[in-house]
Amino acid sequence: MIVISGLFRLDEGVTEEVLDACRVVMKATRPEEGCIDYVFSADPLDGQILRVFEMWEDQASLDNHFETPHVDVFRKAMGAWTISEREIKKFETDTVGSM
Repeated sequence: MIVISGLFRLDEGVTEEVLDACRVVMKATRPEEGCIDYVFSADPLDGQILRVFEMWEDQASLDNHFETPHVDVFRKAMGAWTISEREIKKFETDTVGSM
C-alpha cells in the first residue's frame, strides 16, 4: 500500500475556489482503480494550509492516477495558486491494522 501525506501552504489561503478544484479532482479520483482514499482538506488551525491524504493499493495505481485528465486540470488550477511551502511524503507499507 502507498500512503501520501502532506501539505501545501497557500499565500492567499485556502479559498473556496481552491476547495472547488479539490472537490472536482477528489470526485474524479476516488472511483479510480486502486484508490483507497483521496482527500484534500483545509487545516482548521491554519487557513493557509491545504492538507493532502491519499491511499493507493500499489505504485502502478498511483502512476496511472498521475496520467488522468482530471489530474492535468487540477495541476492547471494549482498553477494559479502561490504556494510558498510544499511538503509531501510517500509511505509504503504491507501492514495495516485498526487502532
